Amino acid sequence: MPKNSPIKLTWRGPRFIPLRYRFIIMTSCMLVFLLSTLALVIDFLQSRTIRSQLERRGLAIAQSLAATSISDLLTYNYVALERTANRAAQDPDIISVIIHDKEGKVAGFSDRPELQNTFLTDNLSRKSLNSQQPVIQTVSLKADKRPGLDIAVPVYPPGTDERWGTVRVRLSLAPMYLQIRQIKWVILIIGFIALIFGTLVSTWTARRITKPLDNLVRVTQEAARGNLSQKIRIRTGDEVQVLAPNFDTMIREIIAHREQLEKQLLEIKRLQRYTEKLLTTMSDGLLTLDMSGNISTMNPAAGLLLNISGERPIKGHPASNTFINYPMLNDYLQQILEKPGDRNPREIQLSGENDGRSILISSSILRDRENHPQEIILNLHDITALKKLEASIRQAERLAALGTLAAGMAHEIRNPLSSIKTFVQLLPQKLEKPGFLEKFQRTVPRELNRINDLVEDLLDLARVPKYVFQNTNLKTLMEQALDATDVQLQDRHIQCRCVIADKLPSVRADANQLARAFHNLIRNAVQAMPQGGELHIRASVHRGDPRRAESATAGDDRVSVVFQDTGPGISAVELENIFNPFFTTKEKGTGLGLAITHKVITEHGGQIEVESAPGHGSRFIVYLPV
Repeated sequence: MPKNSPIKLTWRGPRFIPLRYRFIIMTSCMLVFLLSTLALVIDFLQSRTIRSQLERRGLAIAQSLAATSISDLLTYNYVALERTANRAAQDPDIISVIIHDKEGKVAGFSDRPELQNTFLTDNLSRKSLNSQQPVIQTVSLKADKRPGLDIAVPVYPPGTDERWGTVRVRLSLAPMYLQIRQIKWVILIIGFIALIFGTLVSTWTARRITKPLDNLVRVTQEAARGNLSQKIRIRTGDEVQVLAPNFDTMIREIIAHREQLEKQLLEIKRLQRYTEKLLTTMSDGLLTLDMSGNISTMNPAAGLLLNISGERPIKGHPASNTFINYPMLNDYLQQILEKPGDRNPREIQLSGENDGRSILISSSILRDRENHPQEIILNLHDITALKKLEASIRQAERLAALGTLAAGMAHEIRNPLSSIKTFVQLLPQKLEKPGFLEKFQRTVPRELNRINDLVEDLLDLARVPKYVFQNTNLKTLMEQALDATDVQLQDRHIQCRCVIADKLPSVRADANQLARAFHNLIRNAVQAMPQGGELHIRASVHRGDPRRAESATAGDDRVSVVFQDTGPGISAVELENIFNPFFTTKEKGTGLGLAITHKVITEHGGQIEVESAPGHGSRFIVYLPV
C-alpha cells in the first residue's frame, strides 16, 4: 500500500446529523414530554380536587337549607321558602336555589318568582325529584353559558320516611376553571423556563462531550487521508480519555501493519517475477487445471510438448477439448478429476503429430484452508530421448553379451553340424548302401531346422523391437495361449486352472508378442512337470507399482498375471541366471525362451518376477501397466 494513498470515507447511511444536535434535540424532547405529562397530571388532579371541594360545599349548603325549610314545607309557607331561597342565593358562588314542595311544584326559586307554583319539566328536574338520595349533576345554563353543579337533596321530616320536598342548589364552576387556568399558566411559564434552562445545560453538556469526539473524528479523517503521524491529547477524565491512547495504539499498529504489508507486497511481486521467469525457462511442462477440468495456466514448455501455440488462447478452455488428440493424457486427467489426489510419475504415450513421444507425468493437488481440492498441478517431463537411450543401452547390453551368446550358440550349433558333417563325409562311401540315403534325408533337414530355429530366436532376442501397441484384452490373449498348449497339457496330465478377475482393465500391448511371452511361460511350466501336476493362472489388478509399493497410488495401478506350477522348483543359484540366454536346466532346450519372455515384458513397460524353492514349485509374476 503506498504511503500517500488516502482512504476516502463515504457516508452511505441516513442524513448526517452531528451528535451534539442529536443530544440537544433528544434532551429538549424529553423535557417537553416530561413537562407536558406533569401539566396534564397536575391539571387532572387539581380539577378533581376543586370539583370535589365544590361538591362537598354545595351538598353542605343544600343539606343546611333542607334542614331550615322543613317547617315551611310542612305548612306550605311558600313566602318563607321564597325568602329562604333568595337569601341563600346571595352567595357569589351560588347561581340559584330551587325548593320543590311535596308534589314537585316550585315553592321557591331565587330571583324567579314567576316560576313559583309551577312544575319544571327538564331532565335535571325530573331526575332530582325522582331520586331518594342526594344527586349531583352538571348543568350548563343557557342564559349566561356558565357551567355549574346542580345538587339536589330530598327533605324528610324527622321521624318519617315520607318525602316533603327537594332542595336544589346550583353552584357555578367558573371560579374552579379560573383557578385551573391560573395553575396552567404557572406550569407553562415554569416549564418554559425549565426548557430553556435544560436546553442550555444540555448544550453545555453536549459540547463538553462532543468536543473531544470531534477531535477524534478530525484525527480519524486525517488518518483516512493517509496522515498517520498524529497524536491525541484529551483530558476529560472519562471514557473518551481512555479511547484516545487506544486510538494512538491502533494508529501505530496500522503503521506497522502497513509497513509489513508493503514489505510482503514487494516480496510477493519478486516471487511473482521469479515464478514467471522460472515457468518460462524450465524445460519441463507445467499445466494447472481447476476442479471443473478447465485449463488455468500452461507454461511454454508444456505448449511446445503438446504442440499448442502460444498465440492460441487456452485459459479457461476444457482440457478434454484442448487435448482431444492425446487420449492417454485425457484418460489420466479424467482419473485425477474423478479421484483427486497426489500421484507418482507415470509414463504415457502421446499420439497424433507427436507419435512415438513418451512423457513422464505426475500430479499434485493444491488445496484451500478447508483442505478442499482447488487446483490440479501437472508436471510433464519429456523422456523420449531417455527411452531411446534406454533402448540403446539395452541394445549395447545385448551386444556385450555376444560373447556369452557366441559360446552358447557354438555349443548349440556344434552338435547338429557334427551330425551333418558326418553324413557329408560318409556320403561318397555309403551312397549306394540301402537305407543310408533315407536316413540322410531325415537327419540333415532336421538338424538344419534346429539351427534355423536357434538363429531365429537369437535374432528376436538381439534385434530392436518394432511393436504395434494397442488396447489389448488380457483375457483373450490368455485363452489363445491356453489353446496353443492344450495338447501338451493333456499329454502331461496337467490340470490347468485359470481365474481372471471381472472388469479387468485393458493394457497397451503388442498382442502377438505378449501372447508369445505367455505361451513361453505356460510351456516352461509344462516342461517342469513331466509327470503331471497343476498349473494355476490368475489375472487381477495390482494396486501400485511393485517397485514403489511404499508410495503407490491409484495412478500406478497395474495388472498382475501369476503362473504357478507344482514342479520340482528352482534353486537359488539357478534363479540368478534364469533369464540369461542359453541358461537352461532341461536336457533338451536352448535357454532362450525365458530370455525372450523377459525382453517382451520389459519392452511393454512391465516387470517379471520369479519365486521358487526346491520341492515347492515355481511362481512367475508378470506386472503390466494399465
